[in-house]
Amino acid sequence: MRHTQLLNYALYQVGWFSCVLGASWRHPWVGFVIAVALIGAHLALTSERRIELRLVMLATAVGAAVELVQIAAGTYRFTSGTLSTALPPLWLLALWAQLATTFRFSLRAVIVRPWTAVILGGIGGPLAFMAGERLGAVTLVSPVTLAVLRLSIPWALAFGAFSVVVRRVTSDGPWPRYRTRW
Repeated sequence: MRHTQLLNYALYQVGWFSCVLGASWRHPWVGFVIAVALIGAHLALTSERRIELRLVMLATAVGAAVELVQIAAGTYRFTSGTLSTALPPLWLLALWAQLATTFRFSLRAVIVRPWTAVILGGIGGPLAFMAGERLGAVTLVSPVTLAVLRLSIPWALAFGAFSVVVRRVTSDGPWPRYRTRW
C-alpha cells in the first residue's frame, strides 16, 4: 500500500511541477501533455478505472467552475497558456483532473474525513497558487490577502464536496492499489 501511495504522490507532483513550470517558462502545452499522460498512467495502473475516471471528470468540472469564478472576480492573472482571458488555461484544468487521481490513493486518509478535507482545501488551494506565483505561472492580484481569502473559500467547499463523493464511492475495505503485475 505504501508503495502505491508514494508512486501516486510522485506522479501528482511531477504533473504539478510540469504544468506550473511549463506555464512560467511559456510552454504551457508541455505541462498539459505531461499531466494528461500521467492521468493516463494512473488509469492504466488502477484496477478501478471507471471510478477513477468519474472522479477525474468531476474534479475537472468543479475546477472549471471554481476557476471561472476566480477569473471573473479578478483574483489572479496567468502568465501564459490562456486561450481567452475569461477562461482558465488547459494546464490548470489538467491540474484539477490530476488532483482527483490522489483522492483514493495518496490523499485518502485526509479526503475521507470531511472537516479535514475542508481544512486541507482551504489551506492547500491558496498555498498551491502562492507557490505557482513564486514560480511565475500566475500573479495574484493585490491585495494578496484578499486573493488568498477568495481562493480559500471555494477550495474548502470543493474539497468538502470531494470528501462526500469519495466516501460514497470508496469501500471501507483495503485501500486501492496500483497493479504492478499484468
